[in-house]
Amino acid sequence: MIDIKELAKQTKDIRVLYVEDEESVRSQTMMILGMFFEHIDAAFDGEDGWQKYQNNEYDIVFTDISMPRMDGLELTRRIKEIDIYQRVVIISAYNTADYLFKAIELGVEGFILKPIELDKIVLNIKKLSDAINAMKMAQYYQENLEQEIAKKTQIIQKQAVTNKLTGLQNRFALNTYLEELEEEKILIVINIDNFDSINTIYGYENGNKVIQFVATLLSQNMLDNTQLFYLGGDEFAIVSDVISDEKLQIYLTDLQAKIASATLKLEDGNELKGTVTIAVASGKDDVLKKAHVALKEAKNEGKNRIKFYNDNLTIEKLQRQIHEFSPIIREAIDLGDVIPYFQPIVDNRTKTIHKFECLARIVSEDKVYSPFHFINIAQMIGVLPEITKIMIDKSFQAFAKNDYSFSINITEIDLNDNYLCDYFTTKLAEYNINPSRVILEVLEGISTTGVEHSLIQLKQLQKMGFSIAIDDFGAQNSNFERVNSMSVDFIKIDGSFIKNMAEDEKSYSIVKTITTFSKSIGAEVIAEFVHNEAVQKKVEELGIEYSQGYYFAQPQREIVDTF
Repeated sequence: MIDIKELAKQTKDIRVLYVEDEESVRSQTMMILGMFFEHIDAAFDGEDGWQKYQNNEYDIVFTDISMPRMDGLELTRRIKEIDIYQRVVIISAYNTADYLFKAIELGVEGFILKPIELDKIVLNIKKLSDAINAMKMAQYYQENLEQEIAKKTQIIQKQAVTNKLTGLQNRFALNTYLEELEEEKILIVINIDNFDSINTIYGYENGNKVIQFVATLLSQNMLDNTQLFYLGGDEFAIVSDVISDEKLQIYLTDLQAKIASATLKLEDGNELKGTVTIAVASGKDDVLKKAHVALKEAKNEGKNRIKFYNDNLTIEKLQRQIHEFSPIIREAIDLGDVIPYFQPIVDNRTKTIHKFECLARIVSEDKVYSPFHFINIAQMIGVLPEITKIMIDKSFQAFAKNDYSFSINITEIDLNDNYLCDYFTTKLAEYNINPSRVILEVLEGISTTGVEHSLIQLKQLQKMGFSIAIDDFGAQNSNFERVNSMSVDFIKIDGSFIKNMAEDEKSYSIVKTITTFSKSIGAEVIAEFVHNEAVQKKVEELGIEYSQGYYFAQPQREIVDTF
C-alpha cells in the first residue's frame, strides 16, 4: 500500500496544471490533488489551459477531454509539439476505444476514469513522481557538474533561482531557502485576486504587466530582514524574521490597502485596480504547505482576506479526517464491520410500523460511526459502492426473516458503476425477497442534475418491481418537473423543514407545498426527523402518510417492531 504522507513529501516540489471545465468536478479534484501538490494551477477549459501552459512551467498536466473552445486531446497535441517529454494525464468519463487510441497516439502518461477513485489517482501520481524526481535528480547532478566546470557558474545559478518576468527569486529559490532553515521564520503568501479574469478580459500580456506591477509594489513595501519571491502564476511569497502578531497584522493590513488603492494604467487607456488575498504561516517545517492550506481556506471564504494558518482550518481538518478514517473504512469493509441499523417508519393512518429504513454504520474498536463520519471520505477514496453492496446483502439477509418492507440508500456513484440491476437480481434470488418490499432511496440531486444514465437505471429498477423514494426533498434546488417525470413512489421531505414546522410558519408552508405536490403526482410522503408530539400532530394535520424519527424510535441494530 502506498504511504500517502510519504508520497506527499515526494510530490511537494512538483508543479501541476489541472484543466477541467465543470466547476464542481474541478473543485473536488483540486481538493484531492491538493493533498499531494503544493502548487496547482487550475484552468477552466482547454484554451485557458493552453495559455497557462505557455506562461508557466509544469511537471504534470491533468486534463479532461470534452471541453469548450479546445478539448483535452487538442491541448495535449499542442503541448507535445512544444515538449514531447511533457507528462500529460487524461481524466475523463470517456473510455471508448477511439479516445483511448487517440490518447495513446499522443503519448499521454495515464488515463484516469471519472468518477475519480483515490487509489487509482494515487498510483498514477506515485509513478509520475518517481519518474519526475529521478529526472530532476539527474538534472540536478548534471547542472552541478556543469556549474563546477563552467566559467559561467554565477550566471547559471542566477537563472536557476530568478524569474525572468519579475527579476525576483523564484519557487526553486524559496524551496532551497526553506530547506536550509535553522530557525523559525514567517512565510507570507500573496495571491492576486481574480487574476484568471484579468488574463481573460485584458489578455496575457497585460496579465504579465499586472504581475510586474504587484512585484514592484511589494518590493517597495518590505519589512526589514525580509526576502521576496515570485512563485509563478498569481502568487508571491515573503519570508520574514519572526515579529509580534500586532506588528505583522498592521503590516499586512497596510500592504493590502496600498495594493488595493494602486492603479495600473494600460497602453490602451484602461486602468486596473485589484486586491490580494494573504496567507501566513510560521515555523521552520512545512511552512509553505501550511501557508497554502491557509490560502485555500481564505479563498473559500472570499477575496481580499488575510488568513493565518492553524490546525483547525477546514481543509486541514478534512485532510486529517481522510488520513484518519481511510484505514478505518477499508478495515470495516474487509472485516464485515459495515452493518445496517434499522429505524421504523410509521403509517400515520394505522399507527403501526409499516417499513424500516436501513442505515449504514461502521463498527470499529467498540465505536459506532454514523455516515456523517465516513460517507464523504468513502466517496473520495472510491469505496462507496462496496459499502452499498454490503448494506444490500446484510439488509436482505435481515428482512428475509419477516414480511416488512424496507428501504436502502443508493447514490449516483452506485448508478454510474452500473452494477445495481445485476447485483439486486442475484440478491433477490439468494434471499427470496420480493422486490415490491424494497424501496430504493436516492437524493433529489440525481433528478436535478438530469444524468440520463442514472435515470434510465432507476426506470429499469422500477420495472423490476422496486419502489423509488426521493430522499431529503427540498434540501437542494428542487426540480418539481423532473421529479414528476421520474414517477417516484415516495417523497421524503428534508428533516430540516420537518423538525421546525411546529414553531416555524415558513417550514410549515414548505412542507405543505411539497405534500400537495407529492399527492398531485401520486407519490406518498414520508416525514423525517419527527422528534416530538407537536411535530407529529402537524404531520398528521397535513395528511402525510408516514412518519420517521426519534419520537418513535432511534435507529437500532436489531429490527424492533414496537414503539
